[in-house]
Amino acid sequence: MRPDTTLSLRPWLMLGLVALSAIALSQTTTDPAESDGMSAIGKMIPLGFVNKNVIVPSFSEGKPSSLLTADTLTRLDEERLSAEKVVVEIYAEDPAENLRVDLKSAIYHMQDQILRSGERSLVARADFQMEGDTMVFDTANSIGSMKGHVRTLIFDMDPVSGKTEGNQPSN
Repeated sequence: MRPDTTLSLRPWLMLGLVALSAIALSQTTTDPAESDGMSAIGKMIPLGFVNKNVIVPSFSEGKPSSLLTADTLTRLDEERLSAEKVVVEIYAEDPAENLRVDLKSAIYHMQDQILRSGERSLVARADFQMEGDTMVFDTANSIGSMKGHVRTLIFDMDPVSGKTEGNQPSN
């Protein structure tokens, strides 16, 4: 097969893989807690297999609710996924409230639904930006923390603060 033929077949192969995965998931019964979000995706990944250029969208009531992208996603064992160069975008009704999380690397514990990164991480929204040396996020309860050298910038946004440009302090 010529290289250009392989490239033209790639979208069809990926579509077939997604369809087979959906069929397999619909025919298996799992604990509802295990079938949530990344845990469901993680269970489909064979142990030790390195997935490259991963894109995982999530939907709520037919609307996009989040998008996870990663350069690599690997299932380390029955409980853990490892990811490199991860970006998680969480969408809100108001685009100003959309949240973006950038991680150089992370480990996701599927059973506990906890995401951990031991490297400098960034969480950003239109009105703030936070960076820290390590990050832990409980995806089930939406509670997270950053440790180490943590830096937070809060931007004054007119609709958020209720102030107009005229009554803002000047430097």
